[in-house]
Amino acid sequence: MTKLKTQLENAAEIKATLQRLNIRHTIDDVDVECCVVYLPCSNGVCDTALLFEIIKNGLLTNFALSYSEIQKKLAFAPDDAVEALLNKSIRKLSKKTAHGELGELLLFTILDVYLTAPKILSKISLKTSPRMPVFGADAVHAQYIDGNLRLYLGESKLYKNFNSAKTKALKSIQTSFDQYGQDFDLIESYMDFPEMTPQGQHELIKLLNPFTRDAVFSPDMLYTPCFIGFEDPKLFANNNNYINRYKIVAKSHLDSFYNSAQRVGVSPHKTALLILPFSSIKELVLGFVDYMEIA
Repeated sequence: MTKLKTQLENAAEIKATLQRLNIRHTIDDVDVECCVVYLPCSNGVCDTALLFEIIKNGLLTNFALSYSEIQKKLAFAPDDAVEALLNKSIRKLSKKTAHGELGELLLFTILDVYLTAPKILSKISLKTSPRMPVFGADAVHAQYIDGNLRLYLGESKLYKNFNSAKTKALKSIQTSFDQYGQDFDLIESYMDFPEMTPQGQHELIKLLNPFTRDAVFSPDMLYTPCFIGFEDPKLFANNNNYINRYKIVAKSHLDSFYNSAQRVGVSPHKTALLILPFSSIKELVLGFVDYMEIA
């Protein structure tokens, strides 16, 4: 099967705001996947206004709603659909859950834009109450890599302290396979992403089904990327040295994450660390709530 089509159509615009450093990381001389991203920095803080703008102009809608619903409304009422879809997306969130869902939104964005893995299940769209959290994997994406299906069960942490986030995330990653059955039931019922024919969807479900007697699903298909948004105000203290200092910090966090992964039995080649620093997590979340006018 060919590559699965990603959902976000403005990847270039997103990359101009969520910029990526060209950093490689190796374990025993073999590259592991990682994504070190950052926001433009000015006056000692990262520019979250740019981030909130692209979230409002399409990211939130694509994250919170199913692809089919978005396309259906755009087709039948294009003049009114964009605002209506955004408002519905905002109603899926609450001040109580916004912290975690902002992290999940950033995870979704990086997986789609930089790892080119489309979302195949929108859990947020299934929420019946904005105040209720969503259980299971924080992101369910997929892609064919060298002809083999890779199922991404992503984990997201938006924490003040990187090490605390890393420890919590690796505990969740360790149990991702055990919890996959619950996610598969949702995938089977609600799988939805661009340009998938009914035949292609049927074939994909067969590959992902762990419950049939002749199941072809294998744990080898599972890939557990981890997004960590962390606070590091010292990074933004001197704009002239920001990038160079971030490279040093990123290298330290990559070493720490993959070494810890190996210690707890998570293969460094079955996970990817995706990181993004902020000057203040509290101010980030409050700014997100205010900008989106989340109730």
